[in-house]
Amino acid sequence: MHSILRASVPKRSQKWGQWHITRHSSSLSLARLRKRIDGYLRSAHQVTNDPIWTVIHRLRWENHDYWTRQALEQCRISHDDFLRWKPVVFSPSLGVSLDMLGSSVTASSPVPAWVVLSLACHKVRTPSEAQDKLLKLTYGNMTTIDAQYKPFLHVLTTQSLAHLGIIVPMRQLVDSFLFHTMQDSPFHFNKLLHALSYFARSTEAAHLALTVLEAMTSRQIPLWFSTYSSLMKDRFVTLELTKHLHARMIHERVSPSAAHLEAYLRIFSRHGAVHEAGTYLKAIREYCVQHGLTPPSGRITEDASHPQIEGGTHPANTLYLKSMRNDRASAFHYLHNLLKPETQGHRDITSSKQLPVDRHRHPPSTTFWGVRKQAVDIYDWTTALVSVANDRKVTTSQLIHLFENARKKTKAFRPTIATYTVLLRGLLWRKAWGQALDVWNQLTESGLVLDRKALTVGVQVLTRAGHPQAAFYLLDSFATHHLTEASHLRIRPHPVNSPLFPQPTTGGEFVSSNVHLTARWINIVVINEFLVALLRIRRPDIIFMIWDNLELLYGVLPDNVTLNILLKSALLAVKMDRESVRGTMAHFTLQAPFHARQQSTSELEDVDDKREAVARNIMEALERSEPPPVVGIWRGRAATEVAREIFRGMVLGNWPPMQHIQAPVTAIRPPGKEVGPIAPIMELAKSLVVGLSHKTATGQADSGSGEHAKPLDSQVVLRAGAIPTVYPTKSTFLAYIKLLGLSSSSYTHEIPLALAWMRHLSILPSRPLLSISLVFWAEVGLRGPIFEEWAEKGGYSEYGRLETWMREWCLEVQRNAFPSDRDMSRALFMVARMRDRNFDLKRSNGTIRTFRTK
Repeated sequence: MHSILRASVPKRSQKWGQWHITRHSSSLSLARLRKRIDGYLRSAHQVTNDPIWTVIHRLRWENHDYWTRQALEQCRISHDDFLRWKPVVFSPSLGVSLDMLGSSVTASSPVPAWVVLSLACHKVRTPSEAQDKLLKLTYGNMTTIDAQYKPFLHVLTTQSLAHLGIIVPMRQLVDSFLFHTMQDSPFHFNKLLHALSYFARSTEAAHLALTVLEAMTSRQIPLWFSTYSSLMKDRFVTLELTKHLHARMIHERVSPSAAHLEAYLRIFSRHGAVHEAGTYLKAIREYCVQHGLTPPSGRITEDASHPQIEGGTHPANTLYLKSMRNDRASAFHYLHNLLKPETQGHRDITSSKQLPVDRHRHPPSTTFWGVRKQAVDIYDWTTALVSVANDRKVTTSQLIHLFENARKKTKAFRPTIATYTVLLRGLLWRKAWGQALDVWNQLTESGLVLDRKALTVGVQVLTRAGHPQAAFYLLDSFATHHLTEASHLRIRPHPVNSPLFPQPTTGGEFVSSNVHLTARWINIVVINEFLVALLRIRRPDIIFMIWDNLELLYGVLPDNVTLNILLKSALLAVKMDRESVRGTMAHFTLQAPFHARQQSTSELEDVDDKREAVARNIMEALERSEPPPVVGIWRGRAATEVAREIFRGMVLGNWPPMQHIQAPVTAIRPPGKEVGPIAPIMELAKSLVVGLSHKTATGQADSGSGEHAKPLDSQVVLRAGAIPTVYPTKSTFLAYIKLLGLSSSSYTHEIPLALAWMRHLSILPSRPLLSISLVFWAEVGLRGPIFEEWAEKGGYSEYGRLETWMREWCLEVQRNAFPSDRDMSRALFMVARMRDRNFDLKRSNGTIRTFRTK
């Protein structure tokens, strides 16, 4: 089946339904995972000298050659045993292997270690196998496998989960590793940290690494140099983890290498920590002087026996410049100082006397980046441009003028793909869609190869400029599998005012279009930015379609940011429907008792055909400039209802024991009965009844609110609805609470339960989250003024009990997060604005007050 890019250029009347789309190239490629596992097997063999690792490596292939037979003999595995377990080891999938094990394993004959380890190494190919089958294999054989192999099984499982981004089961797996790894082996602990570093950067992944590091400290296990470097990779490290590694290195009196100093400088600069970055810039200067290398620019004063040394232009200067990204004046002043020595003819000079270099004692590997930086270049200029793009005082015209001057007047500052990306981000931030599209067209004609960041900003520009179909096309181009003749495929640039849609071309046509297509660049970050852009242009219908086919289209799995976007999209979709008569009637029809549910749009079994149909449907929807009349009905139900079920399924599927957690308080008005003609009478009756029995009710609720302390089962298996790549944050819960409070009054009573889930998962609260929760809770948990005063005095006010519960939570985590009266006023304004964008803040000033007067 031909790729969409290989179709001939269609006429304007030609429909996208006639185009062919090939299957995507999954970013969950197994090549990198296999390489990591092979490296781990080699390391395990070197450390243990156990021939079992040779056997496991050879069992990737089914051929029974001389080397495999020799390895089996060294492990004392008989030919009969090998034939017995051979169908299990070489089965088509891990699921089939587990079925075979279930029917053949007995208590007297457990599964041999070489079988379990080989399955963990070679049979994990999909996310579903990792999140379900692999965990069953690991935990199911943990009690029977030899103790010496348990740490290896944990590390192998971690490698597969990290490669696929499945973070949820890792807390239980790390706890299991610490419990079963009784021997204090530096190899196992350092290799586990290496495996954890394969996760993308997240708070939970960093906390897991800190847990292992603390255990290593208590057991006095050293941290390898290579482990320091692995944990400080850009895609994994957080600022908290960096500070811990810095303190540990000082405590253990470890002298940092050049790579470590570079990593510290890079991390602190990325977070804008100028002081800490300056400290490491000074450390790099001292390191370079000690090793006879060119130090970064800046004067270094030694003791009386050494002369002052004037450094030269150095890559560390570029990293330090990045720390000033929020200070335009300081950034350009620093760049100006870097340019001074060059204008005076002092390039690459360390002093009046050239420092001697002992090549045998100090090999070239000690140099930073492996080469010496000769002069200030485009990388320094691009780094300084970041501070300009982030400066709100710089106008759009000034930003473009600065870029054009450097591009046209200075050959040394010829823009790179990173320079264009910085400029485009600055224009997007200023909402200059037309100018951003001009720059994007200029980029497509420059001959530069797109990287992932440029692709991300490109789909944002195209979408916000009114061409989301072009953005989707661009993503699909990068997702296609094994593009042949990529050098002949270009994306055709269009002027701003023309109907921009990139068309594939071949041969010499459109020679000026030089955007090279790169395969396997798409990850979930790219998709998230595209979804945010779709949300900004009010196309939640497309977001729903992409969510339902995310792995099919792009081979990626959602994370907490994706779920956050989905919750906001569902709320927007229902709100858009309420603004039209047709949308309102469509939602009214959903309440009909005999309403027919919408069936699945695709019953195709072939993956290629199904992807083609999905992509065609999305393209046809995007060709319409306006969204359909009804966007808030998804899967035959209200979009907010579907999104709510997805979130609940994620929480209860990822952590099944959480279904036993109870809400700390109960709504005084049942769902669906918040208002009514006899509501005041019912409220009076309930107040009298509750006033007599509030002690019993309070005791029962208090026992439920303490469920957050119940430990989770370390061998829990994920259930239906689980999304193991999603570990929710407070931002995700805030979006969920807004959905509960704004979509329907029937869902508001679930907000305390959501807060209890947060507390159980050790997610720290914040003032905005708690204040907005109280505003929504007041609608179902706050009585009228007289009745609420009675309830407050009697100690059975549900609103007051939730406040008390929140205070206990904040005290427990030692955070000053309980909202003040000012926070509550802001939350009231925010909720009013969420419900009505025309809410007049000025006229309402002074009329909003807190719910209860102390």
